[in-house]
Amino acid sequence: MFSVMDPRKPRSLPSVVRSRNSGTGTVTVPPCETGNGVVHPSSTPLHTSGDASAPRPVRVLYVDDEPALLELARLFLENTGEFSVGTVLSVPDAVNALERYEYDAIVSDYLMPDSDGITFLKNLRYQGNAIPFIIFTGRGQENVVIEALNAGADFYIQKGEDPRVQFADLGNKIRQAVRRSTAERALKESEERFRAVVEDQTELISRFRPDGTFVFVNDAFCRYFGVSREEVLNRRFEIQIPREDAARVASHLRSLSERCPVATIEHRIVMPDGCLRWQQRNDRALFDEAGNLTGYQSVGRDISDLKLAEESIRTSLVEKNMLLREIHHRVKNNMQVVIGLLQFQLSAVSSPEIARIVLDTETRIRSMVLIHERLYNSDDLINIPLEAYIRDLIDSLIYTYRSKTTLTVKYNIENIQIDQPMLIHLGLLITEVVSNSLKHAFPNRETGTIQLSFRRRDDNSLILSIHDDGVGIPDACIREKPATMGLQLIYLLGRDQLNGNILIEGSNGTTFTFTFNPSLTEEI
Repeated sequence: MFSVMDPRKPRSLPSVVRSRNSGTGTVTVPPCETGNGVVHPSSTPLHTSGDASAPRPVRVLYVDDEPALLELARLFLENTGEFSVGTVLSVPDAVNALERYEYDAIVSDYLMPDSDGITFLKNLRYQGNAIPFIIFTGRGQENVVIEALNAGADFYIQKGEDPRVQFADLGNKIRQAVRRSTAERALKESEERFRAVVEDQTELISRFRPDGTFVFVNDAFCRYFGVSREEVLNRRFEIQIPREDAARVASHLRSLSERCPVATIEHRIVMPDGCLRWQQRNDRALFDEAGNLTGYQSVGRDISDLKLAEESIRTSLVEKNMLLREIHHRVKNNMQVVIGLLQFQLSAVSSPEIARIVLDTETRIRSMVLIHERLYNSDDLINIPLEAYIRDLIDSLIYTYRSKTTLTVKYNIENIQIDQPMLIHLGLLITEVVSNSLKHAFPNRETGTIQLSFRRRDDNSLILSIHDDGVGIPDACIREKPATMGLQLIYLLGRDQLNGNILIEGSNGTTFTFTFNPSLTEEI
């Protein structure tokens, strides 16, 4: 029989010992069992602090067949306030105690009547019980020490003559063993959590040395390549990469350094069945404290489906671009036919007024033809270079009206991207304003200047300004409702189509200033 000092109530437990925090307040030992092995009173408190934050004493099971030594050791260790000691007189009693209570460490004598401490230790380790174990004995033979340490003992302490010295040493060794055991257990739990996280990933996670030897692969990696860990670990498992990609992958790994240890690459691999798959890998180079490369950690995923989708989208985009170019080409050709008909009609018109109307209509159509021509010849079917389009448009207008005045056109156009619908209205607006200048601003003049600026303000609004140094425009035409079709179109396009504000100044030539917000023109 035995007497155990422990804050836990008796219960059936496996022999593997687990640590738990004790309760709070004053705790007394369980009722002492009478019979062989009763070596201390049953009412001694384990600790008397009511503070829940006070550290829990280290729970020690001490096994020895000398009752006096058990009591002396218990008193000395518990006097420090760091330990709670349960004592038993034999190994069978110790086994029984381990089934009923939880301990943080075991101290055991070597030679006892029923069994020796090393056999007790071996049985515990065989069961997978890693509880800290200290042999505390009067025997000091070298072979016994070696056998104890080989069996898994944390320390081997020889009993001496001075109790204070030997028990102080025993307490110190218990502390060391428990601290080490706690740290190892925490590390193991951390490793198990990390391994569980890694194994649960669908990404292909691996670690390999600079020579290509794999030291870790997760389950997803093995499933993907159809191999077992034994076939991969500690050997150079060759991942087949097509020749066209192999040089790129090698260069990618060589580029990793201590300053830039991480990079991503996409490449193809040849699967065991011979088919090609795409992988995206995020690789990290690993270095030791001296800066030497020790290996690589890789996290990869299969992106074959993504690549197929990209290729499908790319093919579809090429087809749509071809279709759009064909549409723009046909629209441009149809408009050219209309221009040709207008020019044919113009040759048969004798009235100057009708001829002017036909010519104005031709210039408006030509501004739209230029857009479709630009789109047909552009790699970008959405955005057109604005300055190039405006220059071509004004050159076309000057050619169409064949003005006798030598004109200088000055441009100040910022690099602003405008979509096709907005550009069509902007082109028509510029056509009307510049056509007005070409027809009316420079009567009987040999030279003239037109200035055009287009810029974005800080509030993201756009400003288009067109100025000529001609005769100007009468104030009546500005104040009153515009009578000419050209001015009517200018107001229609500037206000209604582009949702902008219009300012017309008729002194020192004529200046048209249009201010509009691109966000308000998105539904054009």
